[in-house]
Amino acid sequence: MDKICITFDIDWVSDELVKYVVNLLEQYQIKATFFATHESALLKSLDSAKYEIGIHPNFNKGDDYNKIIEDLKVIYPKAIGVRSHSLFESSHILRLFLDNGLKYDTNTFIPLRKELYPFIRLNKLVRIPYYWEDDAHFSRPKITFKLSELQLHKRGLKIYNFHPIHIFMNTDSLEHYNKYMSFYHQSDILINFRNHGGEGISTLFLELLEFLDQNMLPTYTCKEIYHEYLTKEKNL
Repeated sequence: MDKICITFDIDWVSDELVKYVVNLLEQYQIKATFFATHESALLKSLDSAKYEIGIHPNFNKGDDYNKIIEDLKVIYPKAIGVRSHSLFESSHILRLFLDNGLKYDTNTFIPLRKELYPFIRLNKLVRIPYYWEDDAHFSRPKITFKLSELQLHKRGLKIYNFHPIHIFMNTDSLEHYNKYMSFYHQSDILINFRNHGGEGISTLFLELLEFLDQNMLPTYTCKEIYHEYLTKEKNL
């Protein structure tokens, strides 16, 4: 399985920021999976043939894990995928995923590791590991925002995880993020902290979209990866 997936953790940002990202995806005809933290009219309006909506529950805010999952499933009843905020999980939570009709999770981050593939994590719950994350990238010392950092040449499944706020703000460091993070719901204030001139996550994201477009490389939703994995397993 040598495929590319673009994913996003919404992390409670406004539809205005999500729309900014969707417009870029539309421009390049890129499929994507969004992991939602809250109700969003924009996410609900997206074309399901191109965009998958999973859930992104925050288990850090309470211990009634089932209610946290149930509340998001009420908003997005067709969601079959999940990535926990902060990648928080336990064996109990994994069982609750299954109890609430979730079919796969992507809670394992293995940075830039070749030959990544889905596998069964618990009973029928499929674990789909992911390959790269924007905040992990800009938190590293001595990094650049060149396309080579994404290591697209490696074989295996490559799931890239972005956050709309880092694309909108063109975040270039943890220090930059810390300056504006408390204003993530206030677009009129956020704009004052936006990295307009330098390189950052937006630079890297746009280079990735350009590369995929120029090389006519298809992208897949996590749901499609899940179904392909099930088909291969049945045929073994």
